[in-house]
Amino acid sequence: METRPLGRTGLQVSTIGFGGARLDEHPEQAMETVHRALDLGVNFIDTARYYGNSEKHLGEALRGRRSDYILATKAMIEDPDVTRESLETSFSLLEVDRVDLLYAHACDNEARYTYLMRDKGMLHTLEQIRSEGLTRFLGVSFNHFLPYEHGRTGIDRMKALIETNAFDVIQLPMSLIRIERVEDEILPLAAERDLGVVINFPTADGILTRDIGVFQSILDPYISTPCQGALLALLLYPAVSSVLSGMSTSAIADENCAVGKILAGLSEAERDQLRHKIQDVGIGPCRSCGRCAPYTQGIPVPQIMTFHDTAQRFGIQAAHQRYEGHKVQVMACTDFEGANAVCPEGFDVLAEVKKVFDD
Repeated sequence: METRPLGRTGLQVSTIGFGGARLDEHPEQAMETVHRALDLGVNFIDTARYYGNSEKHLGEALRGRRSDYILATKAMIEDPDVTRESLETSFSLLEVDRVDLLYAHACDNEARYTYLMRDKGMLHTLEQIRSEGLTRFLGVSFNHFLPYEHGRTGIDRMKALIETNAFDVIQLPMSLIRIERVEDEILPLAAERDLGVVINFPTADGILTRDIGVFQSILDPYISTPCQGALLALLLYPAVSSVLSGMSTSAIADENCAVGKILAGLSEAERDQLRHKIQDVGIGPCRSCGRCAPYTQGIPVPQIMTFHDTAQRFGIQAAHQRYEGHKVQVMACTDFEGANAVCPEGFDVLAEVKKVFDD
């Protein structure tokens, strides 16, 4: 398993990280799955207080192997007392007295951003926790980059957090279908600031698990399954430290951890060539910025546009179900007054989204 630097932390993490969110799917296999991943070279374990019984399963599975892994957990952006109580519970379940990395969890909207960064806000609490030796490093995580609020996109919020230099690691969604322009706007800035970059939702919430459409022919010589292709594609970006894979069985661990070995067998020239081939496929016209949201009567235009493009241009059929249910609502609309003026691509927004259902 190839390892990479986790930004400026000095830690070397496995390119495939163990995402603990799915351990409850097969709890009877949790211990076996964790051990299998470690034996295959995974040394980066990611969980959260709000991932069901994930921390409990990990605590039981990792007994006696503390030197084998780097441990990250997350605390929701809440009051200081709640944050500390959450952390105490996490430590008890994980059977540890500190973690290597503690994230502010899911800074997905402007309210959480404000609470995190305000005077004596959650960041202040996290810095105190670090000074007490309860975590070595601090991070911030995003699950998505919508909504557009107070004149800022989610990408804008992430860039602002990076520029504070308060965090050592960022965790964010990125996938082969490039829903957001992470590789253009976030990865270069993170590399400039020497931040660790950890990727979540690498299969676009399951869409790419069994089908990667037109990308299959590009990656076929190297992979055995579509899911491996989805993971490998992200690791072709040097700024990415680790890609989290949700593992719930030993079979999934075998499948996904193989990507670390596949990657290690690729030269730098091969990696660059593959990355450029994938990028040459292009990206959809909608930036998923969300600026039109206040004017679209509750219709999720970025999701509809992105998943339609994923299905039609990339040939990934599982994406259909993510937008088809909005057809009646879209076709009944007569006006998105104000939306066109804020669209950075200059679209007639209603006309564009109606085209989706004219196909």
